Amino acid sequence: MSLDQIISQYLVYYPIMFARGQNLPRHLSDYLLSQYMSQRDIELMQLGKLQKILAYSKKNIPYYEQAHRSINLDSIRCLEDLSVFPFITKKDIKERFREFISVRKIQRRTKKTTGGSTGQPVTLWKTNDSVTKELAATWRAYSWAGIQIGDRQARFWGIPFSSKDRFRAKLIDFVSNRRRYGAFQYDDKSLDQYHSEIMKFKPTYFYGYVSFLAEYANFIRRNNLSRDYTLKCIISTSELLTKYHRDLLESVFSTKVYNEYGCGEVGSIAHECNMGSMHVMSENLIVEIYDGERRCGPDEIGEVVITELNNYAMPLIRYRIGDYAYISSKECQCGRKLPVLGNIFGRAYDTVRNRAGKLFHGEFFMYIIEDAQKQGFCVQSFQVIQNDLDRFTIKVVPYNGYNREIEQIIVNRVKKDFDPDVSIEFKIVDEIAREPSGKMRLIVGMDTVDNNHRN
Repeated sequence: MSLDQIISQYLVYYPIMFARGQNLPRHLSDYLLSQYMSQRDIELMQLGKLQKILAYSKKNIPYYEQAHRSINLDSIRCLEDLSVFPFITKKDIKERFREFISVRKIQRRTKKTTGGSTGQPVTLWKTNDSVTKELAATWRAYSWAGIQIGDRQARFWGIPFSSKDRFRAKLIDFVSNRRRYGAFQYDDKSLDQYHSEIMKFKPTYFYGYVSFLAEYANFIRRNNLSRDYTLKCIISTSELLTKYHRDLLESVFSTKVYNEYGCGEVGSIAHECNMGSMHVMSENLIVEIYDGERRCGPDEIGEVVITELNNYAMPLIRYRIGDYAYISSKECQCGRKLPVLGNIFGRAYDTVRNRAGKLFHGEFFMYIIEDAQKQGFCVQSFQVIQNDLDRFTIKVVPYNGYNREIEQIIVNRVKKDFDPDVSIEFKIVDEIAREPSGKMRLIVGMDTVDNNHRN
């Protein structure tokens, strides 16, 4: 452990956590042990937490008091019994916000507003205890990648717009020993400035949006820039991590990429271990997979439904988050017994459907464009927008050597595998707008296309 890390961890980070009433070391120590409990013991631990928060919610959360009135809590004897409770959605929370807040006074709680991938803000209350446990699960997962509290982080992330929020972000970055590089707006000039700053900072690891990390990697490769620092890893988050992105990042930065999956409302959901499995943070939440109203079995793809286990200020019980995945039937060889999420299918808008009703994962286009890049399709960034079932717009930000003849290769491939009657329009643009949250949608399904994407 370096002197810089010791100072950051023991003289800055931990003291501030304790001052806020957050005993992170204790929870982190517990979580480092619980990850190796048997599957049965993990389920029993979850069941105990579930029974407590359901009982609390029925008495103290007005929304659940009404929604769960007819349910006998004594009948909840296994995790599968959770299926008798109704789902909730982001719309429910926004429209009936006050009804989700505990009527019992909670001394230490934190207000959090999350934009989500659509940029629609949702405000939540979190207890100090639940926030601390979210942090414990996250730091445990980072330890799988060789990262410890206090390691220097280069954060490829958004920078708040208001002065107050910007000041708060700077304080958090200082406490966490990290430097932030803005994802909301950038060009080659700013990427060059970031590179100079990163060379001086010499981070231990990168963290951030997949698309922004990829932009920086392409900038490094395009300009044949050197590095004099060594990364332990790259932790990608918030957007779909494709094979193309993983290969690009690992090739350019000579390190391993670890994927993080979560959402602002519930925090970390799953993290990738050294064996490549996405382990669920089971101490904090229960993950269910549903196809409509039908509960999916192992290895069946469906929508992710989350139930929080520790947040008594405003618990989310059976919250549909709009992502798709499956729970694997196989145990990971790393030895951890935490459940494994199979291929995370991304947001609903990361998939497209043709006129025959066939669903295509967003990586369908990623592979096509990756092949085109090998043949001279020189783009800094791109975005595929489905305007109709058989009509697409592909926005591209080109760089020197862009060959428009390669566009036909993409068209031919999509016609061959997606729909022979498909129409594709290529638009050359100076930049591709990000969502208000700062994320980049690579594949925009027709159900979510709005005027901003059409223009």
